[in-house]
Amino acid sequence: MLMPENEVDETDCCGNGCTNCILDNQPKPSQQALVAGKRNVILSYARFKMLSNEVHNGDDQLRLLHFVYVASDDEENDSILDIPPGHHVMLRAELAGHAAPLLRPYSPYWTDFVAKEFKILVKLQPGGPMSDYLAALEPLQVLNFRGPIGNYVHDSSSPKSIYIIAQGVAIAPTLPLVAQVLDNEDDMNCIRHLMCVKDLQHVYFRDRLLEFAQYWNYHSCLYLAHQKCGCGAANCDELCVHLKKELRYNERARRLRLDAMQLAAQKISRNQNGSIVIIAGNSTFQRSIREQAIIAFKLSDENIYLL
Repeated sequence: MLMPENEVDETDCCGNGCTNCILDNQPKPSQQALVAGKRNVILSYARFKMLSNEVHNGDDQLRLLHFVYVASDDEENDSILDIPPGHHVMLRAELAGHAAPLLRPYSPYWTDFVAKEFKILVKLQPGGPMSDYLAALEPLQVLNFRGPIGNYVHDSSSPKSIYIIAQGVAIAPTLPLVAQVLDNEDDMNCIRHLMCVKDLQHVYFRDRLLEFAQYWNYHSCLYLAHQKCGCGAANCDELCVHLKKELRYNERARRLRLDAMQLAAQKISRNQNGSIVIIAGNSTFQRSIREQAIIAFKLSDENIYLL
Protein backbone atom coordinates (compact mmCIF):
# COMPACT_ATOMS: atom_id res chain seq x y z
CA MET A 1 0.00 0.00 0.00
CA LEU A 2 1.31 3.46 -0.92
CA MET A 3 2.10 5.86 1.92
CA PRO A 4 0.50 9.34 1.87
CA GLU A 5 2.84 11.78 0.13
CA ASN A 6 3.44 13.74 3.35
CA GLU A 7 4.14 10.65 5.52
CA VAL A 8 7.53 10.61 7.31
CA ASP A 9 9.65 7.96 9.00
CA GLU A 10 13.03 7.71 10.73
CA THR A 11 14.94 7.89 7.44
CA ASP A 12 13.64 11.44 6.91
CA CYS A 13 15.46 12.76 10.00
CA CYS A 14 18.88 14.37 9.39
CA GLY A 15 20.05 13.41 12.91
CA ASN A 16 21.36 16.89 13.74
CA GLY A 17 18.97 17.57 16.61
CA CYS A 18 17.03 20.27 14.73
CA THR A 19 14.67 22.44 16.77
CA ASN A 20 11.89 21.71 14.28
CA CYS A 21 12.59 18.06 13.50
CA ILE A 22 10.66 16.66 10.56
CA LEU A 23 9.51 13.77 12.78
CA ASP A 24 7.72 16.28 15.04
CA ASN A 25 6.61 18.64 12.27
CA GLN A 26 5.33 16.45 9.47
CA PRO A 27 4.85 18.37 6.19
CA LYS A 28 1.18 19.02 5.61
CA PRO A 29 -0.99 20.88 3.09
CA SER A 30 -1.02 24.60 3.86
CA GLN A 31 -4.11 26.75 4.10
CA GLN A 32 -3.04 28.56 0.92
CA ALA A 33 -2.79 25.29 -1.00
CA LEU A 34 -6.16 24.12 0.30
CA VAL A 35 -7.82 27.42 -0.66
CA ALA A 36 -6.21 27.30 -4.11
CA GLY A 37 -7.33 23.70 -4.51
CA LYS A 38 -3.87 22.73 -5.74
CA ARG A 39 -1.20 20.26 -4.68
CA ASN A 40 1.93 21.48 -2.91
CA VAL A 41 4.73 19.84 -4.93
CA ILE A 42 7.21 19.68 -2.04
CA LEU A 43 5.16 17.62 0.45
CA SER A 44 7.15 14.54 -0.59
CA TYR A 45 10.64 14.56 -2.10
CA ALA A 46 10.50 16.49 -5.36
CA ARG A 47 13.08 17.34 -8.01
CA PHE A 48 14.34 20.93 -8.19
CA LYS A 49 16.76 22.24 -10.80
CA MET A 50 19.38 24.73 -9.70
CA LEU A 51 19.22 27.95 -11.70
CA SER A 52 22.19 29.72 -10.08
CA ASN A 53 24.93 29.31 -7.48
CA GLU A 54 26.23 32.79 -6.64
CA VAL A 55 28.72 34.14 -4.12
CA HIS A 56 27.03 36.53 -1.67
CA ASN A 57 28.49 39.65 -0.09
CA GLY A 58 31.91 38.96 -1.64
CA ASP A 59 32.39 35.92 0.61
CA ASP A 60 33.08 32.68 -1.30
CA GLN A 61 31.83 30.68 1.70
CA LEU A 62 28.37 32.26 1.35
CA ARG A 63 26.22 31.06 -1.53
CA LEU A 64 22.84 32.14 -2.84
CA LEU A 65 21.22 29.09 -4.44
CA HIS A 66 18.16 29.43 -6.67
CA PHE A 67 15.97 26.42 -7.51
CA VAL A 68 12.93 25.70 -9.68
CA TYR A 69 10.60 22.69 -9.60
CA VAL A 70 11.07 20.05 -12.32
CA ALA A 71 7.72 18.64 -13.42
CA SER A 72 7.39 15.22 -15.04
CA ASP A 73 6.39 15.08 -18.71
CA ASP A 74 2.87 13.83 -17.96
CA GLU A 75 2.25 16.02 -14.89
CA GLU A 76 -0.82 18.24 -14.94
CA ASN A 77 -0.47 21.92 -14.11
CA ASP A 78 -2.42 21.63 -10.86
CA SER A 79 0.33 22.37 -8.36
CA ILE A 80 2.00 25.19 -6.45
CA LEU A 81 5.04 25.58 -4.21
CA ASP A 82 4.10 26.78 -0.74
CA ILE A 83 6.82 27.18 1.89
CA PRO A 84 5.38 29.42 4.64
CA PRO A 85 7.72 31.98 6.26
CA GLY A 86 9.63 30.46 9.14
CA HIS A 87 9.60 26.94 7.66
CA HIS A 88 12.48 24.99 6.18
CA VAL A 89 12.96 22.31 3.54
CA MET A 90 15.05 19.15 3.70
CA LEU A 91 17.70 18.49 1.06
CA ARG A 92 18.52 14.84 0.37
CA ALA A 93 21.72 14.14 -1.53
CA GLU A 94 23.30 10.87 -2.63
CA LEU A 95 27.05 11.40 -2.14
CA ALA A 96 29.88 9.13 -3.19
CA GLY A 97 31.44 7.33 -0.22
CA HIS A 98 28.29 7.63 1.92
CA ALA A 99 26.19 4.52 2.45
CA ALA A 100 23.05 6.51 3.23
CA PRO A 101 21.71 9.74 1.72
CA LEU A 102 22.93 12.92 3.40
CA LEU A 103 20.14 15.13 4.78
CA ARG A 104 20.34 18.82 5.66
CA PRO A 105 17.60 21.40 6.43
CA TYR A 106 17.65 24.85 4.79
CA SER A 107 15.34 27.83 5.26
CA PRO A 108 14.26 29.68 2.09
CA TYR A 109 14.35 33.47 2.17
CA TRP A 110 12.34 33.85 -1.06
CA THR A 111 9.63 31.70 -2.66
CA ASP A 112 7.51 32.05 -5.79
CA PHE A 113 4.15 30.34 -5.17
CA VAL A 114 3.17 30.00 -8.86
CA ALA A 115 6.53 29.66 -10.64
CA LYS A 116 7.53 27.06 -8.00
CA GLU A 117 10.92 28.56 -7.27
CA PHE A 118 12.81 29.25 -4.05
CA LYS A 119 16.15 30.67 -2.88
CA ILE A 120 18.33 29.82 0.11
CA LEU A 121 21.45 31.38 1.62
CA VAL A 122 24.03 28.75 2.60
CA LYS A 123 27.16 29.21 4.70
CA LEU A 124 29.65 26.60 3.51
CA GLN A 125 31.75 24.75 6.06
CA PRO A 126 35.16 23.83 4.56
CA GLY A 127 35.57 20.07 4.57
CA GLY A 128 31.89 19.43 5.26
CA PRO A 129 30.52 16.81 2.83
CA MET A 130 27.30 18.70 2.07
CA SER A 131 29.14 22.03 1.84
CA ASP A 132 31.64 20.57 -0.64
CA TYR A 133 28.76 19.14 -2.63
CA LEU A 134 26.86 22.45 -2.78
CA ALA A 135 29.98 24.48 -3.58
CA ALA A 136 30.61 22.34 -6.67
CA LEU A 137 27.03 22.46 -8.00
CA GLU A 138 26.57 23.77 -11.52
CA PRO A 139 23.40 25.34 -12.95
CA LEU A 140 20.83 22.83 -14.27
CA GLN A 141 21.83 20.11 -11.80
CA VAL A 142 18.81 18.54 -10.10
CA LEU A 143 18.43 18.06 -6.32
CA ASN A 144 15.71 16.56 -4.11
CA PHE A 145 13.86 18.60 -1.48
CA ARG A 146 10.79 18.10 0.70
CA GLY A 147 8.88 20.18 3.23
CA PRO A 148 7.66 22.55 4.49
CA ILE A 149 8.86 21.79 8.03
CA GLY A 150 8.06 24.09 10.96
CA ASN A 151 5.37 25.14 13.39
CA TYR A 152 5.14 28.95 13.19
CA VAL A 153 1.89 30.34 11.76
CA HIS A 154 1.45 34.11 11.57
CA ASP A 155 -1.77 35.59 12.96
CA SER A 156 -2.65 39.01 11.57
CA SER A 157 -6.08 39.20 13.22
CA SER A 158 -4.96 40.83 16.50
CA PRO A 159 -2.22 43.50 16.77
CA LYS A 160 0.76 42.52 18.89
CA SER A 161 4.50 43.03 19.29
CA ILE A 162 6.69 40.65 17.29
CA TYR A 163 10.37 40.43 18.20
CA ILE A 164 12.44 38.72 15.51
CA ILE A 165 16.01 37.98 16.61
CA ALA A 166 18.55 36.59 14.14
CA GLN A 167 22.17 35.49 14.25
CA GLY A 168 24.47 35.91 11.22
CA VAL A 169 23.27 34.14 8.07
CA ALA A 170 20.01 33.30 9.84
CA ILE A 171 18.96 36.84 8.97
CA ALA A 172 17.94 35.36 5.59
CA PRO A 173 14.95 33.22 6.68
CA THR A 174 13.61 36.06 8.84
CA LEU A 175 13.11 38.28 5.76
CA PRO A 176 9.83 36.61 4.67
CA LEU A 177 8.61 36.73 8.29
CA VAL A 178 8.96 40.51 8.18
CA ALA A 179 7.63 40.86 4.64
CA GLN A 180 4.38 38.98 5.34
CA VAL A 181 3.51 41.65 7.93
CA LEU A 182 4.66 44.72 6.03
CA ASP A 183 3.18 43.65 2.69
CA ASN A 184 -0.29 43.47 4.25
CA GLU A 185 -1.61 46.99 4.82
CA ASP A 186 -4.29 45.60 7.13
CA ASP A 187 -1.71 43.96 9.40
CA MET A 188 -1.23 46.15 12.48
CA ASN A 189 1.47 44.05 14.14
CA CYS A 190 4.64 45.92 15.15
CA ILE A 191 8.07 44.38 14.52
CA ARG A 192 11.40 44.72 16.29
CA HIS A 193 14.05 43.10 14.11
CA LEU A 194 17.24 42.54 16.11
CA MET A 195 20.31 41.15 14.36
CA CYS A 196 23.42 39.82 16.07
CA VAL A 197 26.46 39.86 13.79
CA LYS A 198 30.22 40.18 14.00
CA ASP A 199 30.41 43.60 12.33
CA LEU A 200 28.85 45.66 9.53
CA GLN A 201 30.59 43.56 6.87
CA HIS A 202 28.54 40.59 8.09
CA VAL A 203 25.12 42.26 7.85
CA TYR A 204 23.49 40.32 5.02
CA PHE A 205 20.68 41.65 2.78
CA ARG A 206 21.38 45.15 4.06
CA ASP A 207 19.51 46.85 1.21
CA ARG A 208 16.40 44.77 1.92
CA LEU A 209 16.54 45.72 5.59
CA LEU A 210 16.65 49.39 4.63
CA GLU A 211 13.54 48.89 2.50
CA PHE A 212 11.75 47.50 5.56
CA ALA A 213 12.78 50.60 7.53
CA GLN A 214 10.40 52.72 5.44
CA TYR A 215 7.38 51.18 7.20
CA TRP A 216 5.87 52.71 10.33
CA ASN A 217 5.57 49.38 12.16
CA TYR A 218 9.15 48.17 11.61
CA HIS A 219 12.25 49.05 13.60
CA SER A 220 15.59 47.25 13.66
CA CYS A 221 18.87 47.31 15.51
CA LEU A 222 22.24 45.76 14.67
CA TYR A 223 24.25 44.29 17.54
CA LEU A 224 27.88 44.36 16.37
CA ALA A 225 29.91 42.36 18.86
CA HIS A 226 33.26 42.88 17.13
CA GLN A 227 32.81 46.13 15.19
CA LYS A 228 35.87 48.39 15.39
CA CYS A 229 35.32 52.11 15.93
CA GLY A 230 37.73 55.03 15.84
CA CYS A 231 36.35 56.54 19.05
CA GLY A 232 37.96 53.87 21.22
CA ALA A 233 34.85 53.34 23.37
CA ALA A 234 33.76 49.79 24.16
CA ASN A 235 30.03 50.06 23.45
CA CYS A 236 29.21 53.14 21.35
CA ASP A 237 26.00 53.32 19.31
CA GLU A 238 24.63 55.11 16.25
CA LEU A 239 25.09 58.47 18.03
CA CYS A 240 28.87 58.08 17.89
CA VAL A 241 30.18 60.27 15.04
CA HIS A 242 32.77 57.63 14.11
CA LEU A 243 30.29 54.76 13.89
CA LYS A 244 27.67 56.99 12.28
CA LYS A 245 29.91 57.38 9.23
CA GLU A 246 29.68 53.62 8.68
CA LEU A 247 25.90 53.44 9.02
CA ARG A 248 23.28 54.11 6.36
CA TYR A 249 20.17 56.25 6.74
CA ASN A 250 17.77 54.88 9.38
CA GLU A 251 20.22 52.20 10.59
CA ARG A 252 20.58 51.73 14.33
CA ALA A 253 23.50 49.85 15.86
CA ARG A 254 25.17 48.99 19.13
CA ARG A 255 28.72 47.72 19.60
CA LEU A 256 27.86 45.02 22.13
CA ARG A 257 26.18 41.67 22.55
CA LEU A 258 22.42 41.37 22.88
CA ASP A 259 21.35 40.48 26.43
CA ALA A 260 18.26 40.78 28.64
CA MET A 261 18.95 44.43 29.40
CA GLN A 262 19.23 45.30 25.71
CA LEU A 263 16.10 43.28 24.93
CA ALA A 264 14.13 45.07 27.63
CA ALA A 265 15.15 48.40 26.05
CA GLN A 266 13.53 47.24 22.81
CA LYS A 267 10.06 46.79 24.32
CA ILE A 268 7.44 48.17 21.96
CA SER A 269 4.87 48.65 24.74
CA ARG A 270 4.60 48.13 28.48
CA ASN A 271 1.90 45.51 27.99
CA GLN A 272 3.61 42.43 26.53
CA ASN A 273 0.45 40.27 26.57
CA GLY A 274 0.22 38.45 23.26
CA SER A 275 3.76 39.41 22.25
CA ILE A 276 5.84 36.75 20.53
CA VAL A 277 9.56 36.21 20.04
CA ILE A 278 11.01 34.42 17.00
CA ILE A 279 14.66 33.33 17.23
CA ALA A 280 16.77 32.25 14.25
CA GLY A 281 20.33 30.98 14.67
CA ASN A 282 22.29 27.97 15.88
CA SER A 283 21.06 25.94 18.85
CA THR A 284 23.41 27.62 21.36
CA PHE A 285 22.26 31.08 20.27
CA GLN A 286 18.61 30.04 20.39
CA ARG A 287 18.88 28.67 23.93
CA SER A 288 20.71 31.77 25.17
CA ILE A 289 18.37 34.32 23.58
CA ARG A 290 15.31 32.34 24.67
CA GLU A 291 16.44 32.60 28.30
CA GLN A 292 17.18 36.33 27.91
CA ALA A 293 13.78 36.93 26.26
CA ILE A 294 11.90 35.20 29.08
CA ILE A 295 13.65 37.51 31.56
CA ALA A 296 13.24 40.70 29.50
CA PHE A 297 9.65 40.25 28.34
CA LYS A 298 8.29 37.90 31.05
CA LEU A 299 6.85 35.61 28.38
CA SER A 300 5.91 31.94 28.57
CA ASP A 301 7.44 29.28 26.32
CA GLU A 302 4.37 29.18 24.11
CA ASN A 303 5.11 32.74 22.98
CA ILE A 304 8.65 31.90 21.83
CA TYR A 305 9.36 30.24 18.49
CA LEU A 306 12.73 28.75 17.51
CA LEU A 307 13.35 28.46 13.76
